[in-house]
Amino acid sequence: MKTRLTLIAAASLLAAANASAAPTAAGTLITNQATATYTDSTGTKTVTSNVVTTTVQQVASLTMNNGTSKSGAAGTQVIYAHSVTNTGNGPDTFTLSQTNTGALALTGVVFYLDADGNGAADNATPITSTGQLAAGATFRFVAVATLAAGSTTGNTNTMTVKATSGFNASANATSTDTTTVGAGAAIDLTAGTFGPTAPGHGQGPEAAAQETKLTTAGTMTSFTIYLNNTGGSAETFALAASTDVNFGSTTLPAGWTVVFKDANGQVITNANVAAGANVKVIAEVTPAAGATPGTTDIWFRAQSTTNVNVSDRIHEAVTIVAGDSLLELVKTQALDANCDGTPETEFTKDPITAAPGACIRYSIVGTNKGLTTINAVVITDNVPANTTYHTGAAANTLLGSILAPVAAGVVSTVSATGFNLAPGESNTLNFGVKINP
Repeated sequence: MKTRLTLIAAASLLAAANASAAPTAAGTLITNQATATYTDSTGTKTVTSNVVTTTVQQVASLTMNNGTSKSGAAGTQVIYAHSVTNTGNGPDTFTLSQTNTGALALTGVVFYLDADGNGAADNATPITSTGQLAAGATFRFVAVATLAAGSTTGNTNTMTVKATSGFNASANATSTDTTTVGAGAAIDLTAGTFGPTAPGHGQGPEAAAQETKLTTAGTMTSFTIYLNNTGGSAETFALAASTDVNFGSTTLPAGWTVVFKDANGQVITNANVAAGANVKVIAEVTPAAGATPGTTDIWFRAQSTTNVNVSDRIHEAVTIVAGDSLLELVKTQALDANCDGTPETEFTKDPITAAPGACIRYSIVGTNKGLTTINAVVITDNVPANTTYHTGAAANTLLGSILAPVAAGVVSTVSATGFNLAPGESNTLNFGVKINP
């Protein structure tokens, strides 16, 4: 009876392990052989069963992003960003299609590649398929549609974008976009990125700063903001900055400057944004050379040059610290879909998508922006909820030592410790986590 209990316990542990594992790749051979021990008059004996083998079949599975809602003027285009993630256990090709209904008619709906996920077509070549997509990989594209000329303001359209598995046509996913005929532009400012989860999304001003940048007196720091035109027509927006949330005055503290630049680094004072599109703007903020250490709230505003009532503000902040105590941390992430330690995507500060069972690689860079060496630096990061520390690519750092328990699943923090940074010197902490399946 003791042997039977041992076998049952082992089987229970195996079942628990399998329940938390990622989907097994199609074609995987699973072999198994049982072992038993017993005692007779001659002593303890061990016997083994035959070996059984199971081949893992391919299973088609996919997800799509949530749809969005936009308004557009009659006769103009609307652009909707979409993505398809292969959550199956093998490579698959997904066909793309759409249907749309409503009092508003959308004509000439075409899909285009959007590999960088910026919400704009990469080229003018229409597509009808993702092409072969590896398990865990994500394909990004846009749906471009035209609102019929003469459409009545207030009429709506519901467009359902569908992706269908080529391996199993019964496996599909959909995303629904809603379009309303509107007139005029509308502006929404977001910080660092764009989309419904971007900091500052929705009409502001926000109660709290969406970002706080560290700098020293007289040293420039920069903010990336996105001008999102959610209205129905293109518009030119004037750019301004102020420490007054109501912009009763656009005067900055004495000696401070703000310079706006476009994505190419050219100085600008306004930006033209097409209907349903967004434009990236860099705001370079330089505090006065003798500015006192502390935090200063600052608001950036984009205001229509033809209608002052069309505007939005976003709340940011600048913290000035003493020159010998400034450590800047920049964290980026990349998708390691198959958890082999090698990311398939570039490291980015922007949001990414990943299927359960996939891995995320983090890179945290600490840079001494001050004027003197800083000592005994420790960089620490938490393992996020719903993930476990992944040892497939062990945590590493360029300087100092790594502090992290060896076993996956019991790590709550990862640290790089025991190093100094001279002015301008950086250190990087890298580690990975696996999304719980």
